[in-house]
Amino acid sequence: MATTALLTADQFANMITEENERYELVDGELIPVSSATPRHNIIKDKLAFAIRYYFQKNPIGGSASETDCRINTNTVRRPGLSIFVGAEWDQLDVNHAPVPFAPSIAVEVLSPSENMLDVNRKVRDYLSAGSKEVWLLDPANGELHVRTKAGIRLLQGSELLDSALLPGLSVNVAELFSSR
Repeated sequence: MATTALLTADQFANMITEENERYELVDGELIPVSSATPRHNIIKDKLAFAIRYYFQKNPIGGSASETDCRINTNTVRRPGLSIFVGAEWDQLDVNHAPVPFAPSIAVEVLSPSENMLDVNRKVRDYLSAGSKEVWLLDPANGELHVRTKAGIRLLQGSELLDSALLPGLSVNVAELFSSR
């Protein structure tokens, strides 16, 4: 039986950049990350713009797109958008990757190719590593799921996304999913 050598987060971070740009590290194994569609990126960029505008008005943190975050010794995840608030933002070294901790809020735009087992595993990884919220944007259904250790909140249509971590934030869910 063949044995696959597992990697640590440090080994993953030291890989040649082009090699690890297309992968996440999950329990020591390299997991391919597929390319995003334009729709996926448009949705992510709309939210990223709203979050960056929020932080201009409320300098309590910041955000970064597609940034590797160390979840544990053998797992490095790359949320579509990482939102860092308070101490996490203050500790962030913007010149070093992977970030040595999970974001305060991990944001993922779901792709049709992702299965719920993998999505739930990502959510568990983020929450167990210290993320307070995980936002899952589901373009196929026009839904935004806010996941926390306490439960799930489903937002759709003209409902507004808000967060106790980002006081005063108000983002219309339907606008995130509009076609352009």
